[in-house]
Amino acid sequence: MPYKYLITIIVFFSFSWKTNASYYSEATDTTSIWKVLSSGSIYTNVRYFYMNTDNSGDNYDAFAHGLNMGISYETKAWKNFSFGISSQWMYNLGSSSLSPDPKFPILNRYEIGLFDVLNPLSTNILSRLEKLYLNYTYQKSNIKIGRQIINSPFVNAQDGRLRPTMLSGIWLDWNEISKTKIELGYLGAISPRGTTQWFSIGESMGIYPKGVNPDGNKSNYYGNIESKGIAMLGITLKQLKTINFQFWNMYVDRVMNTHMLQADGKWPSNLKGQWVGGIQYLEQHALEQGGNPDPSKTYMTAGSMSRSWGARFGWENKQWKTSINFNQITNEGRYLMPREWGKDPFYTFLPRERNEGFGNVHAFVAKMAYQWKKIPLRTQLAQGYFYLPPTQDFVLNKYALPSYAQTNLELNFEPQGKWKGMTLSLIYVLKNQIDESKLADKFEINKVNMSHINVILNYTL
Repeated sequence: MPYKYLITIIVFFSFSWKTNASYYSEATDTTSIWKVLSSGSIYTNVRYFYMNTDNSGDNYDAFAHGLNMGISYETKAWKNFSFGISSQWMYNLGSSSLSPDPKFPILNRYEIGLFDVLNPLSTNILSRLEKLYLNYTYQKSNIKIGRQIINSPFVNAQDGRLRPTMLSGIWLDWNEISKTKIELGYLGAISPRGTTQWFSIGESMGIYPKGVNPDGNKSNYYGNIESKGIAMLGITLKQLKTINFQFWNMYVDRVMNTHMLQADGKWPSNLKGQWVGGIQYLEQHALEQGGNPDPSKTYMTAGSMSRSWGARFGWENKQWKTSINFNQITNEGRYLMPREWGKDPFYTFLPRERNEGFGNVHAFVAKMAYQWKKIPLRTQLAQGYFYLPPTQDFVLNKYALPSYAQTNLELNFEPQGKWKGMTLSLIYVLKNQIDESKLADKFEINKVNMSHINVILNYTL
């Protein structure tokens, strides 16, 4: 049976199952564990993702059409306990070749992430068991054990492909202290976006392109990092009326320790809106040998460290959100955070590019967003300038990325009524090198002097 028809049958039965589950739940005996487990809620989701990358001149281009369908099940609470499970299927509806181009032997960077980066030429339906957790709720707090989505500054869903990054571990969300939120957990496994397998923390590092070591040789840490997991603590304080404070610390066993301090405020203005501002400081240090005693196989060079600081200022009301943003990574070392784990925490972050892996960075970004009144449409325009060290400065430029200017245009349409649950998004990205020097292909293709388009349709029922 063709895979396309198999997916259709799966979705059909998922809708039928939802109807039957609702019927039986009407007569549920909540004192019976089996009755509780069999009377939960079933959700189905469909996601279509079109991606296209257009490199300048005769450099090769790429495109892909991806389809994702999934089923999720959540039980009702029984003595404050609940259980959840979800499974997802992904399929390549059609794409350009995801193997290196014969003329330009450079790996595909974006489209390959819609499917399985470890098996890019597969034509089969890909599947992943994503959520599998037990949750306990206590008043305003909860603790969840198992496979789940976690969003923190360093480890997060980074939902920019067909499926997000998933984590496995134990996570506490504590809200019993007035105007204080405490998040605490241990993570032992991860399934990065663009993959279908689950990996230990050490195994997950290096699945994506690894760049070069500070000595200029190709990084060789994939499969060579030993780590028992990640311990993380996050504290958000809202005691002050206008300012929120955040403290985060992430301890990666045998690899590194990273902490972040951030303060964000909002103040009334005379312009029928409010001023917004924030400041952020981040620091990280290698632990022991940075993951491996062999310098050619380690993730973070023993004894190395990095610092970053950023700020933002803007104005917003119910319709408009504007801001100017700045971030600097000092020249003391590279800021390192496995790209398999999440997106950058910086105010200057723009989708489809990162500043992870670099030191001596100066980034400037202006953002402007508008929520339309009469139609459920949100538009955002962002312009950024990112000044990086020279591509041959291996100590501070891990991925040999030149300084660049980036423009992002985003449209998000979320209809209501009978179409509630559907979202349609468009992201257009334009990246150009800041100087006019001639670049070798490996410094240019899929990095600068290119445009990139995403069209994303989501429907959840």
